Amino acid sequence: MRVVDLRSDTVTLPTPEMRRAMYEAEVGDDVYREDPTINRLEELAAHMTGKEAGLFVTSGTMGNQVAAMVHTQKSDEIICEAESHIYYYEVGGLACLSGAQPRPIAAKHGILTPELIRGAIRNPSDVHVPRTGLICLENTHNRAGGTVYPMDVLAGIKALAKEYGIPVHMDGARIFNAAVALKKDVREIAQHADTVQLCLSKGLGAPRSGFTAGRTARTY
Repeated sequence: MRVVDLRSDTVTLPTPEMRRAMYEAEVGDDVYREDPTINRLEELAAHMTGKEAGLFVTSGTMGNQVAAMVHTQKSDEIICEAESHIYYYEVGGLACLSGAQPRPIAAKHGILTPELIRGAIRNPSDVHVPRTGLICLENTHNRAGGTVYPMDVLAGIKALAKEYGIPVHMDGARIFNAAVALKKDVREIAQHADTVQLCLSKGLGAPRSGFTAGRTARTY
C-alpha cells in the first residue's frame, strides 16, 4: 500500500535530479559575490517578486527576522496577526534580534484588514507608547488553514501603510500557493509589500532555504 504523507508541505524531499543539480552546481565565495548559482537565484527571486534585490537565507524564519531588523528600530512595535508565524513560531525573535515588540491582533481566518490595523497604529505624539515600525502580513496564513489575502485587502493595507509612513513585510512562505488561488502573478501580490519572504522548501523539496526580497539590497 502506498502511503502519502500529508502532515505538512515541508516533509517533501529532494528528487534525484535535484540532488544531482546541487552536486554539479557552480560554487564560489558568497561574501565576495563570487557564487554564480546563488547570484542567479537571488536575481530570479527579485525578478519574480518585482523587487530590487533578493537575499538567500537558510530558512523562512531567518528571512522574516532579517526583514524586521531592516525595517525597525529598537523599541518599535510590529503589527501582526495573533496566530502569525512571525509571532507564534519564531522563538521570540522580534524581541531578541530587533528589540521590537509584536502587537498581535486576532483576525477572522487570520486576515488582517485596514480597519483592524488602523486601530492598532500608535499615536506618534504620545511619548509613552512605542512607535509602530512595521506591519507584517502572512500570505497564505498557515495556522488559519492556508487562507489567502484578497487583492483589495492587500491594496487597502498598503494604502494605509503609505498614509502613515509604515513599511509592510509579507511572510510569503507560501506565496506561490496564494498566487495559484488568486490566479495572479506573484509580483502582483508582492507589490503590496516593501519586503517579501518566500520559501523554497514548501512543496518543492528544497532543503531548508528561503529568500527575502525588497528595496534593500544584501543585508548582513
